[in-house]
Parts: sequence; structure tokens; C-alpha cells
Amino acid sequence: MNEVNLTTPPIDSRHTVETAEGARMHLTAAGPVVRGIAWSIDVAIRAVVFYAAIMLLGATVFESSVTSSDELFDSPTFFVGALTLIFFLISNLYTIVFEATTGTTPGKRLFKLIVVHDNATPLSVGGSIIRNLLRIVDTLPFMYFLGLVTCLTDNRFRRLGDLAAGSLVIYKDSNKSSVNEFSHKRSAAPPNALNRAERKAIVDFAERSAYISEERQKELAEKLSHLMDDNADPVDTLKCWAEWILRGQTNA
Repeated sequence: MNEVNLTTPPIDSRHTVETAEGARMHLTAAGPVVRGIAWSIDVAIRAVVFYAAIMLLGATVFESSVTSSDELFDSPTFFVGALTLIFFLISNLYTIVFEATTGTTPGKRLFKLIVVHDNATPLSVGGSIIRNLLRIVDTLPFMYFLGLVTCLTDNRFRRLGDLAAGSLVIYKDSNKSSVNEFSHKRSAAPPNALNRAERKAIVDFAERSAYISEERQKELAEKLSHLMDDNADPVDTLKCWAEWILRGQTNA
């Protein structure tokens, strides 16, 4: 009998973290589309702040050039240097301060997104600094191309900054414990040929089934169809096995 490998990550965007108490937390990773929209909103906010800073700086330089004989304020180099410094501070401190203090930014908050470490702990100041300073690498060679490629090839939609910082962008309401939340009306003993890892994968499938489409459930359940009766429903059979593994015989 062929051994089936069920230890690979399931085909969804959920990230499971097991706490020290044994409780499992299911985190739903945010994809590049919603993150891109949230980022655009944050860019618009920063653009408004930067424009206000330009107006304030221009007024300050003009007033100083009139009331002071110091030629420094008349120098184009001073104005360009000041603008460069302001742009750097706004571009980086905006996200670092918001994420380090609240775990999110105004743009992310609109879509109920939050940044955490991949073990579900709140994002630290160091983690926020790393993921945001490496943003310049994600923008290479243009328009976040490298970051987008990394997001699309990673099963948790992490860009390079996230990988380096060990961070994850998730939906805020997804951080819920799901101990024993799965329940099925019938149970059946799974085949003895299944090892411990495969039984755990079956339980994971059953607990996640509420968040997976019926088509995807069938696709995953078909992997063990050769262990079932010819006329058995693969999805229902796996759920019966999961109920048995969790609670034993319940339909006697």
C-alpha cells in the first residue's frame, strides 16, 4: 500500500500557530491585492503630509531669508537637502512608528489588516524597522517588482522584508483559537496504515473545511480515496475519521 504524504501545507492561505498551552491559532494571511490597496492609501496620506511639510519649509525658508542675512537659507542645496531628509523620515518613520505601536497603519486598518511575527506575537520595534528598511529592496528594479514576485511565490504572501523580519500580514479578526471547534455527526476508525502525521493532517483538514470550498475539499480528500470503499464520499469519510481521532466512536 502506498504511503500518502499529507504533511505538506494545505492549499489555502491560513497559517497555524500552536501556543505553549497547546491551543492552535489560525491566522489568515493577507494577499498582495488587498495589501497593495492598503499601501496605496498609506502613500496618499504620506503625500499629503509631505506636501504640507514642503509648504511649511518653503514659508520658513522665505521668512528666514528676509529677516536673516545668513546665506544658508538662500542656498538651493539647503532646500533640496531638507526636502530629502523630510521625505526619508516621512517614508520610513510613518510605517515604523505605526506598526511598532499599533501593529498596523491607517491604510491597513481600513481593511482590518495587522502585522505580527509569524509566531502570532505582536510585531516588535526591531521587526518593524527591519521589514520597513528592507522595503527599498522590495521595490527593485521598479514598482515593487521583486516584492510582488516574492509575495506570489511564498505560501504566506511574505515579501523580502517580511521574511527577514519574521513577520506576517494577517486579517485582524482571523486570530482565533479553534480547539475542538470541529464536530461531525458520525465517526469511523481510520485505517491502521495511517501514521501519526497523516492522522494529524486529517484533523487539520476537517478543522479547516469550514473555510475551504467544496471543490477544494474534494480535491484534497481524493488523495486518500484509495483507502476508502468504492462508493464512499471522500470528504465525509475524512471527516468521520477526524471525528474518531478527536473523540472516538460517537455513532454507536
